[in-house]
Amino acid sequence: MSHNISENVLNWYDKFGRKDLPWKVDDPYKIWISEIMLQQTQVQTVIPYYLKFIKKFPNVKVLSKSSLDDLLLIWSGLGYYNRIKNIHLASQIISKDYNSIFPNSFDEILMLPGIGKTTASAISTFSGFSSRAILDGNVKRILIRLFDINGTYTKSQLDKILWEKSEHITPQKRTSDFIQGLMDIGSIICKRTQPNCKICPLKSCGCLYKPSSQKKKYIKKPIIKIMSILTVIINDNSQIYLEKITTGKLWLGLFSSPNFSSENSKNNWMSNNNLSHINVKYESSFTHRVTNKIYNFNVEFYFLKNNKNVSLSTKNWYNLSDINVGVPKYLEKALTIYRSEYEKDNV
Repeated sequence: MSHNISENVLNWYDKFGRKDLPWKVDDPYKIWISEIMLQQTQVQTVIPYYLKFIKKFPNVKVLSKSSLDDLLLIWSGLGYYNRIKNIHLASQIISKDYNSIFPNSFDEILMLPGIGKTTASAISTFSGFSSRAILDGNVKRILIRLFDINGTYTKSQLDKILWEKSEHITPQKRTSDFIQGLMDIGSIICKRTQPNCKICPLKSCGCLYKPSSQKKKYIKKPIIKIMSILTVIINDNSQIYLEKITTGKLWLGLFSSPNFSSENSKNNWMSNNNLSHINVKYESSFTHRVTNKIYNFNVEFYFLKNNKNVSLSTKNWYNLSDINVGVPKYLEKALTIYRSEYEKDNV
């Protein structure tokens, strides 16, 4: 069965596989960046970020000399910011321990921050260093359906079974084409919902999946609603006041207008910075969803005619038309509203 699987996947890949992706190269550095970006993010979303990133940071040496703020700026909007923090940390390690040359040993790659077994296998195999199986989300789904793997397992038990299956069907020749083909099939055909079994190359390999009888109920996480007051302060030089986010995990390290969970905390901050005398000039609201969390932002725009009496740091002002630090997507939304609504009414 494994021979038919590899043969069918490779034949399909030769005809329909995504061979024109910009990271289809043998440079382990570029493959590493793409693999990290592709974690929990779709290909079409990643492509423009990847091209921009590689243009600015073409190799480990350039990357390792860059600050985390520089990297957060170019990563801004891609989300899951721990990924770029791990990239930054790994670049320091590669620079120090490997003379800025990306390691070619699977075990050494696996030791780098933010890299698990699947990512290390993909980097190593796509770079031509090894011929290893992978187990990303698409491959897991294919294997569970292909071999009808049901039952009550712990995560570690299921992963062990799936790794054994993945290693069993992965050929030692054309391994990189095979694992790319398998991921493409999972992304394009054997999708999480509404898989197109009629055109699947694994249909003739004895696939045991029966859509009508094996539909699984996915338990949705409860929606959490969070209220926030976003205080956008702009001075008469068209500069915006931003502070680095130092708490929480979601946007840690990015820059944002001051954000408050209550009116009292906002008022206290305004008072402490001698801003209580300034009135709101424009208000708006929007929602911003991150996984199962829905943030309801009330946005208040304040305009300073001079900064003499306020206590805001002079270092925290950024050109509104060219903010050169990484900001969360919600701030981009707020500024889009400001530009389209407030500026339009005041030209």
